[in-house]
This record gives sequence, C-alpha cells and structure tokens, in this order.
Amino acid sequence: MTRRNCCRHLCLDIIPDLSAHAAGQFDSVFQPGKLINVGAAAISTGGAVSNTGWRWHRLGIDTRLIAKVGSDQLGQVVRQIVISNAPRLADGISSSTKTSTSYTVVINPPAVTVSFCITPGANDDFCADDVRDEDLRDACLFHFGYPPLMAGMFADNGSQLAEIFRRVKSLGLTTSLDMALPDPNSAAGHANCT
Repeated sequence: MTRRNCCRHLCLDIIPDLSAHAAGQFDSVFQPGKLINVGAAAISTGGAVSNTGWRWHRLGIDTRLIAKVGSDQLGQVVRQIVISNAPRLADGISSSTKTSTSYTVVINPPAVTVSFCITPGANDDFCADDVRDEDLRDACLFHFGYPPLMAGMFADNGSQLAEIFRRVKSLGLTTSLDMALPDPNSAAGHANCT
C-alpha cells in the first residue's frame, strides 16, 4: 500500500493580477464604487486537495484526490485543470447537481496581506458518504484538509468528520488533518469545537 489519499476542500482560484498598482496603495486604489483596471487573471485549483494532493503527485507519489464540485461551468473548469495535468487524478472528484462549485477570488495587491473572497459551494455538502471505500483501498495515508471551511464537517459537533476518520482508521490508514482558520463571524467561527 503506497497510495496517499488527499481528501476534501477543493475550489477554483481566480487571482487577478494587481501588480500594476503601487505597493502600499490598497486603500487609495480600492475605493467603494471605483472601477479598477487589473491584469489577466490566473486560474488554478485551490484548497487542500490541490495544495497537498497535487504536490504529492508532482513528487511521484501515487495519489488519489477525493473531492466534490458542482455540475456547473466552474466545476467543468476544475475538472479540465485536473485532467489536463493528470487525467487519473479526476477519478475521485464527484459532481453534484444540487450545489455549485466552490471558488475563491484571491485579492493580493503588492505589499498588502492577501485576502480571500470564497464561496464554499460543494464543499459545504461534502459528507462521509462522499468518501467511498474503493477510494481508500490500497492506500497507506489519508489526509483531510480544511474541515472548518466545510459546513457538513463542523455541523452536529463534527459527526460527519468523525465518521470519516473512524472508517479510515478501521482500514488501518495513517491519518492527518489540516485545519484552516475560518471567518470568526461565520457559522464555522461559532461552531462548538470541543
């Protein structure tokens, strides 16, 4: 068993090029109601599945990505990005007609701390049933990323997340959990984490 499974938070990152704006001028440039010219946007996958799973794959480690996207245009873009780089990695990405694909607009002007505008989309609907037994076979490591950004993972005191980890551990896999800091004013920021 050598494969690593990288599970969950997956989104489409849209990163406008803000390098034409002077460093440290964020407050004067980004005014309410003002039209701001920006450069071309970089489009990529983001989230724990992309950030960790892709790196493992690029290092030559047999990897399976486990995630969910919507059956919308953004979901098609996510799948195209994955397939264009490694077709087999898309096998564990399911689609849902009941939700939209998660996306993030990354605001990263020069000399200013990066900010993220995110819609959780399909990440909020992810549940224990989305981790299929066949996705876990022949694996040695199961990595789960960003449960505080996924409503289904922190709801009901994290019962879905606990169920996933119970099942994965019963199969003898080593586990790791990658947390993220949610907006303190969001439902995740008020979730009972004890």
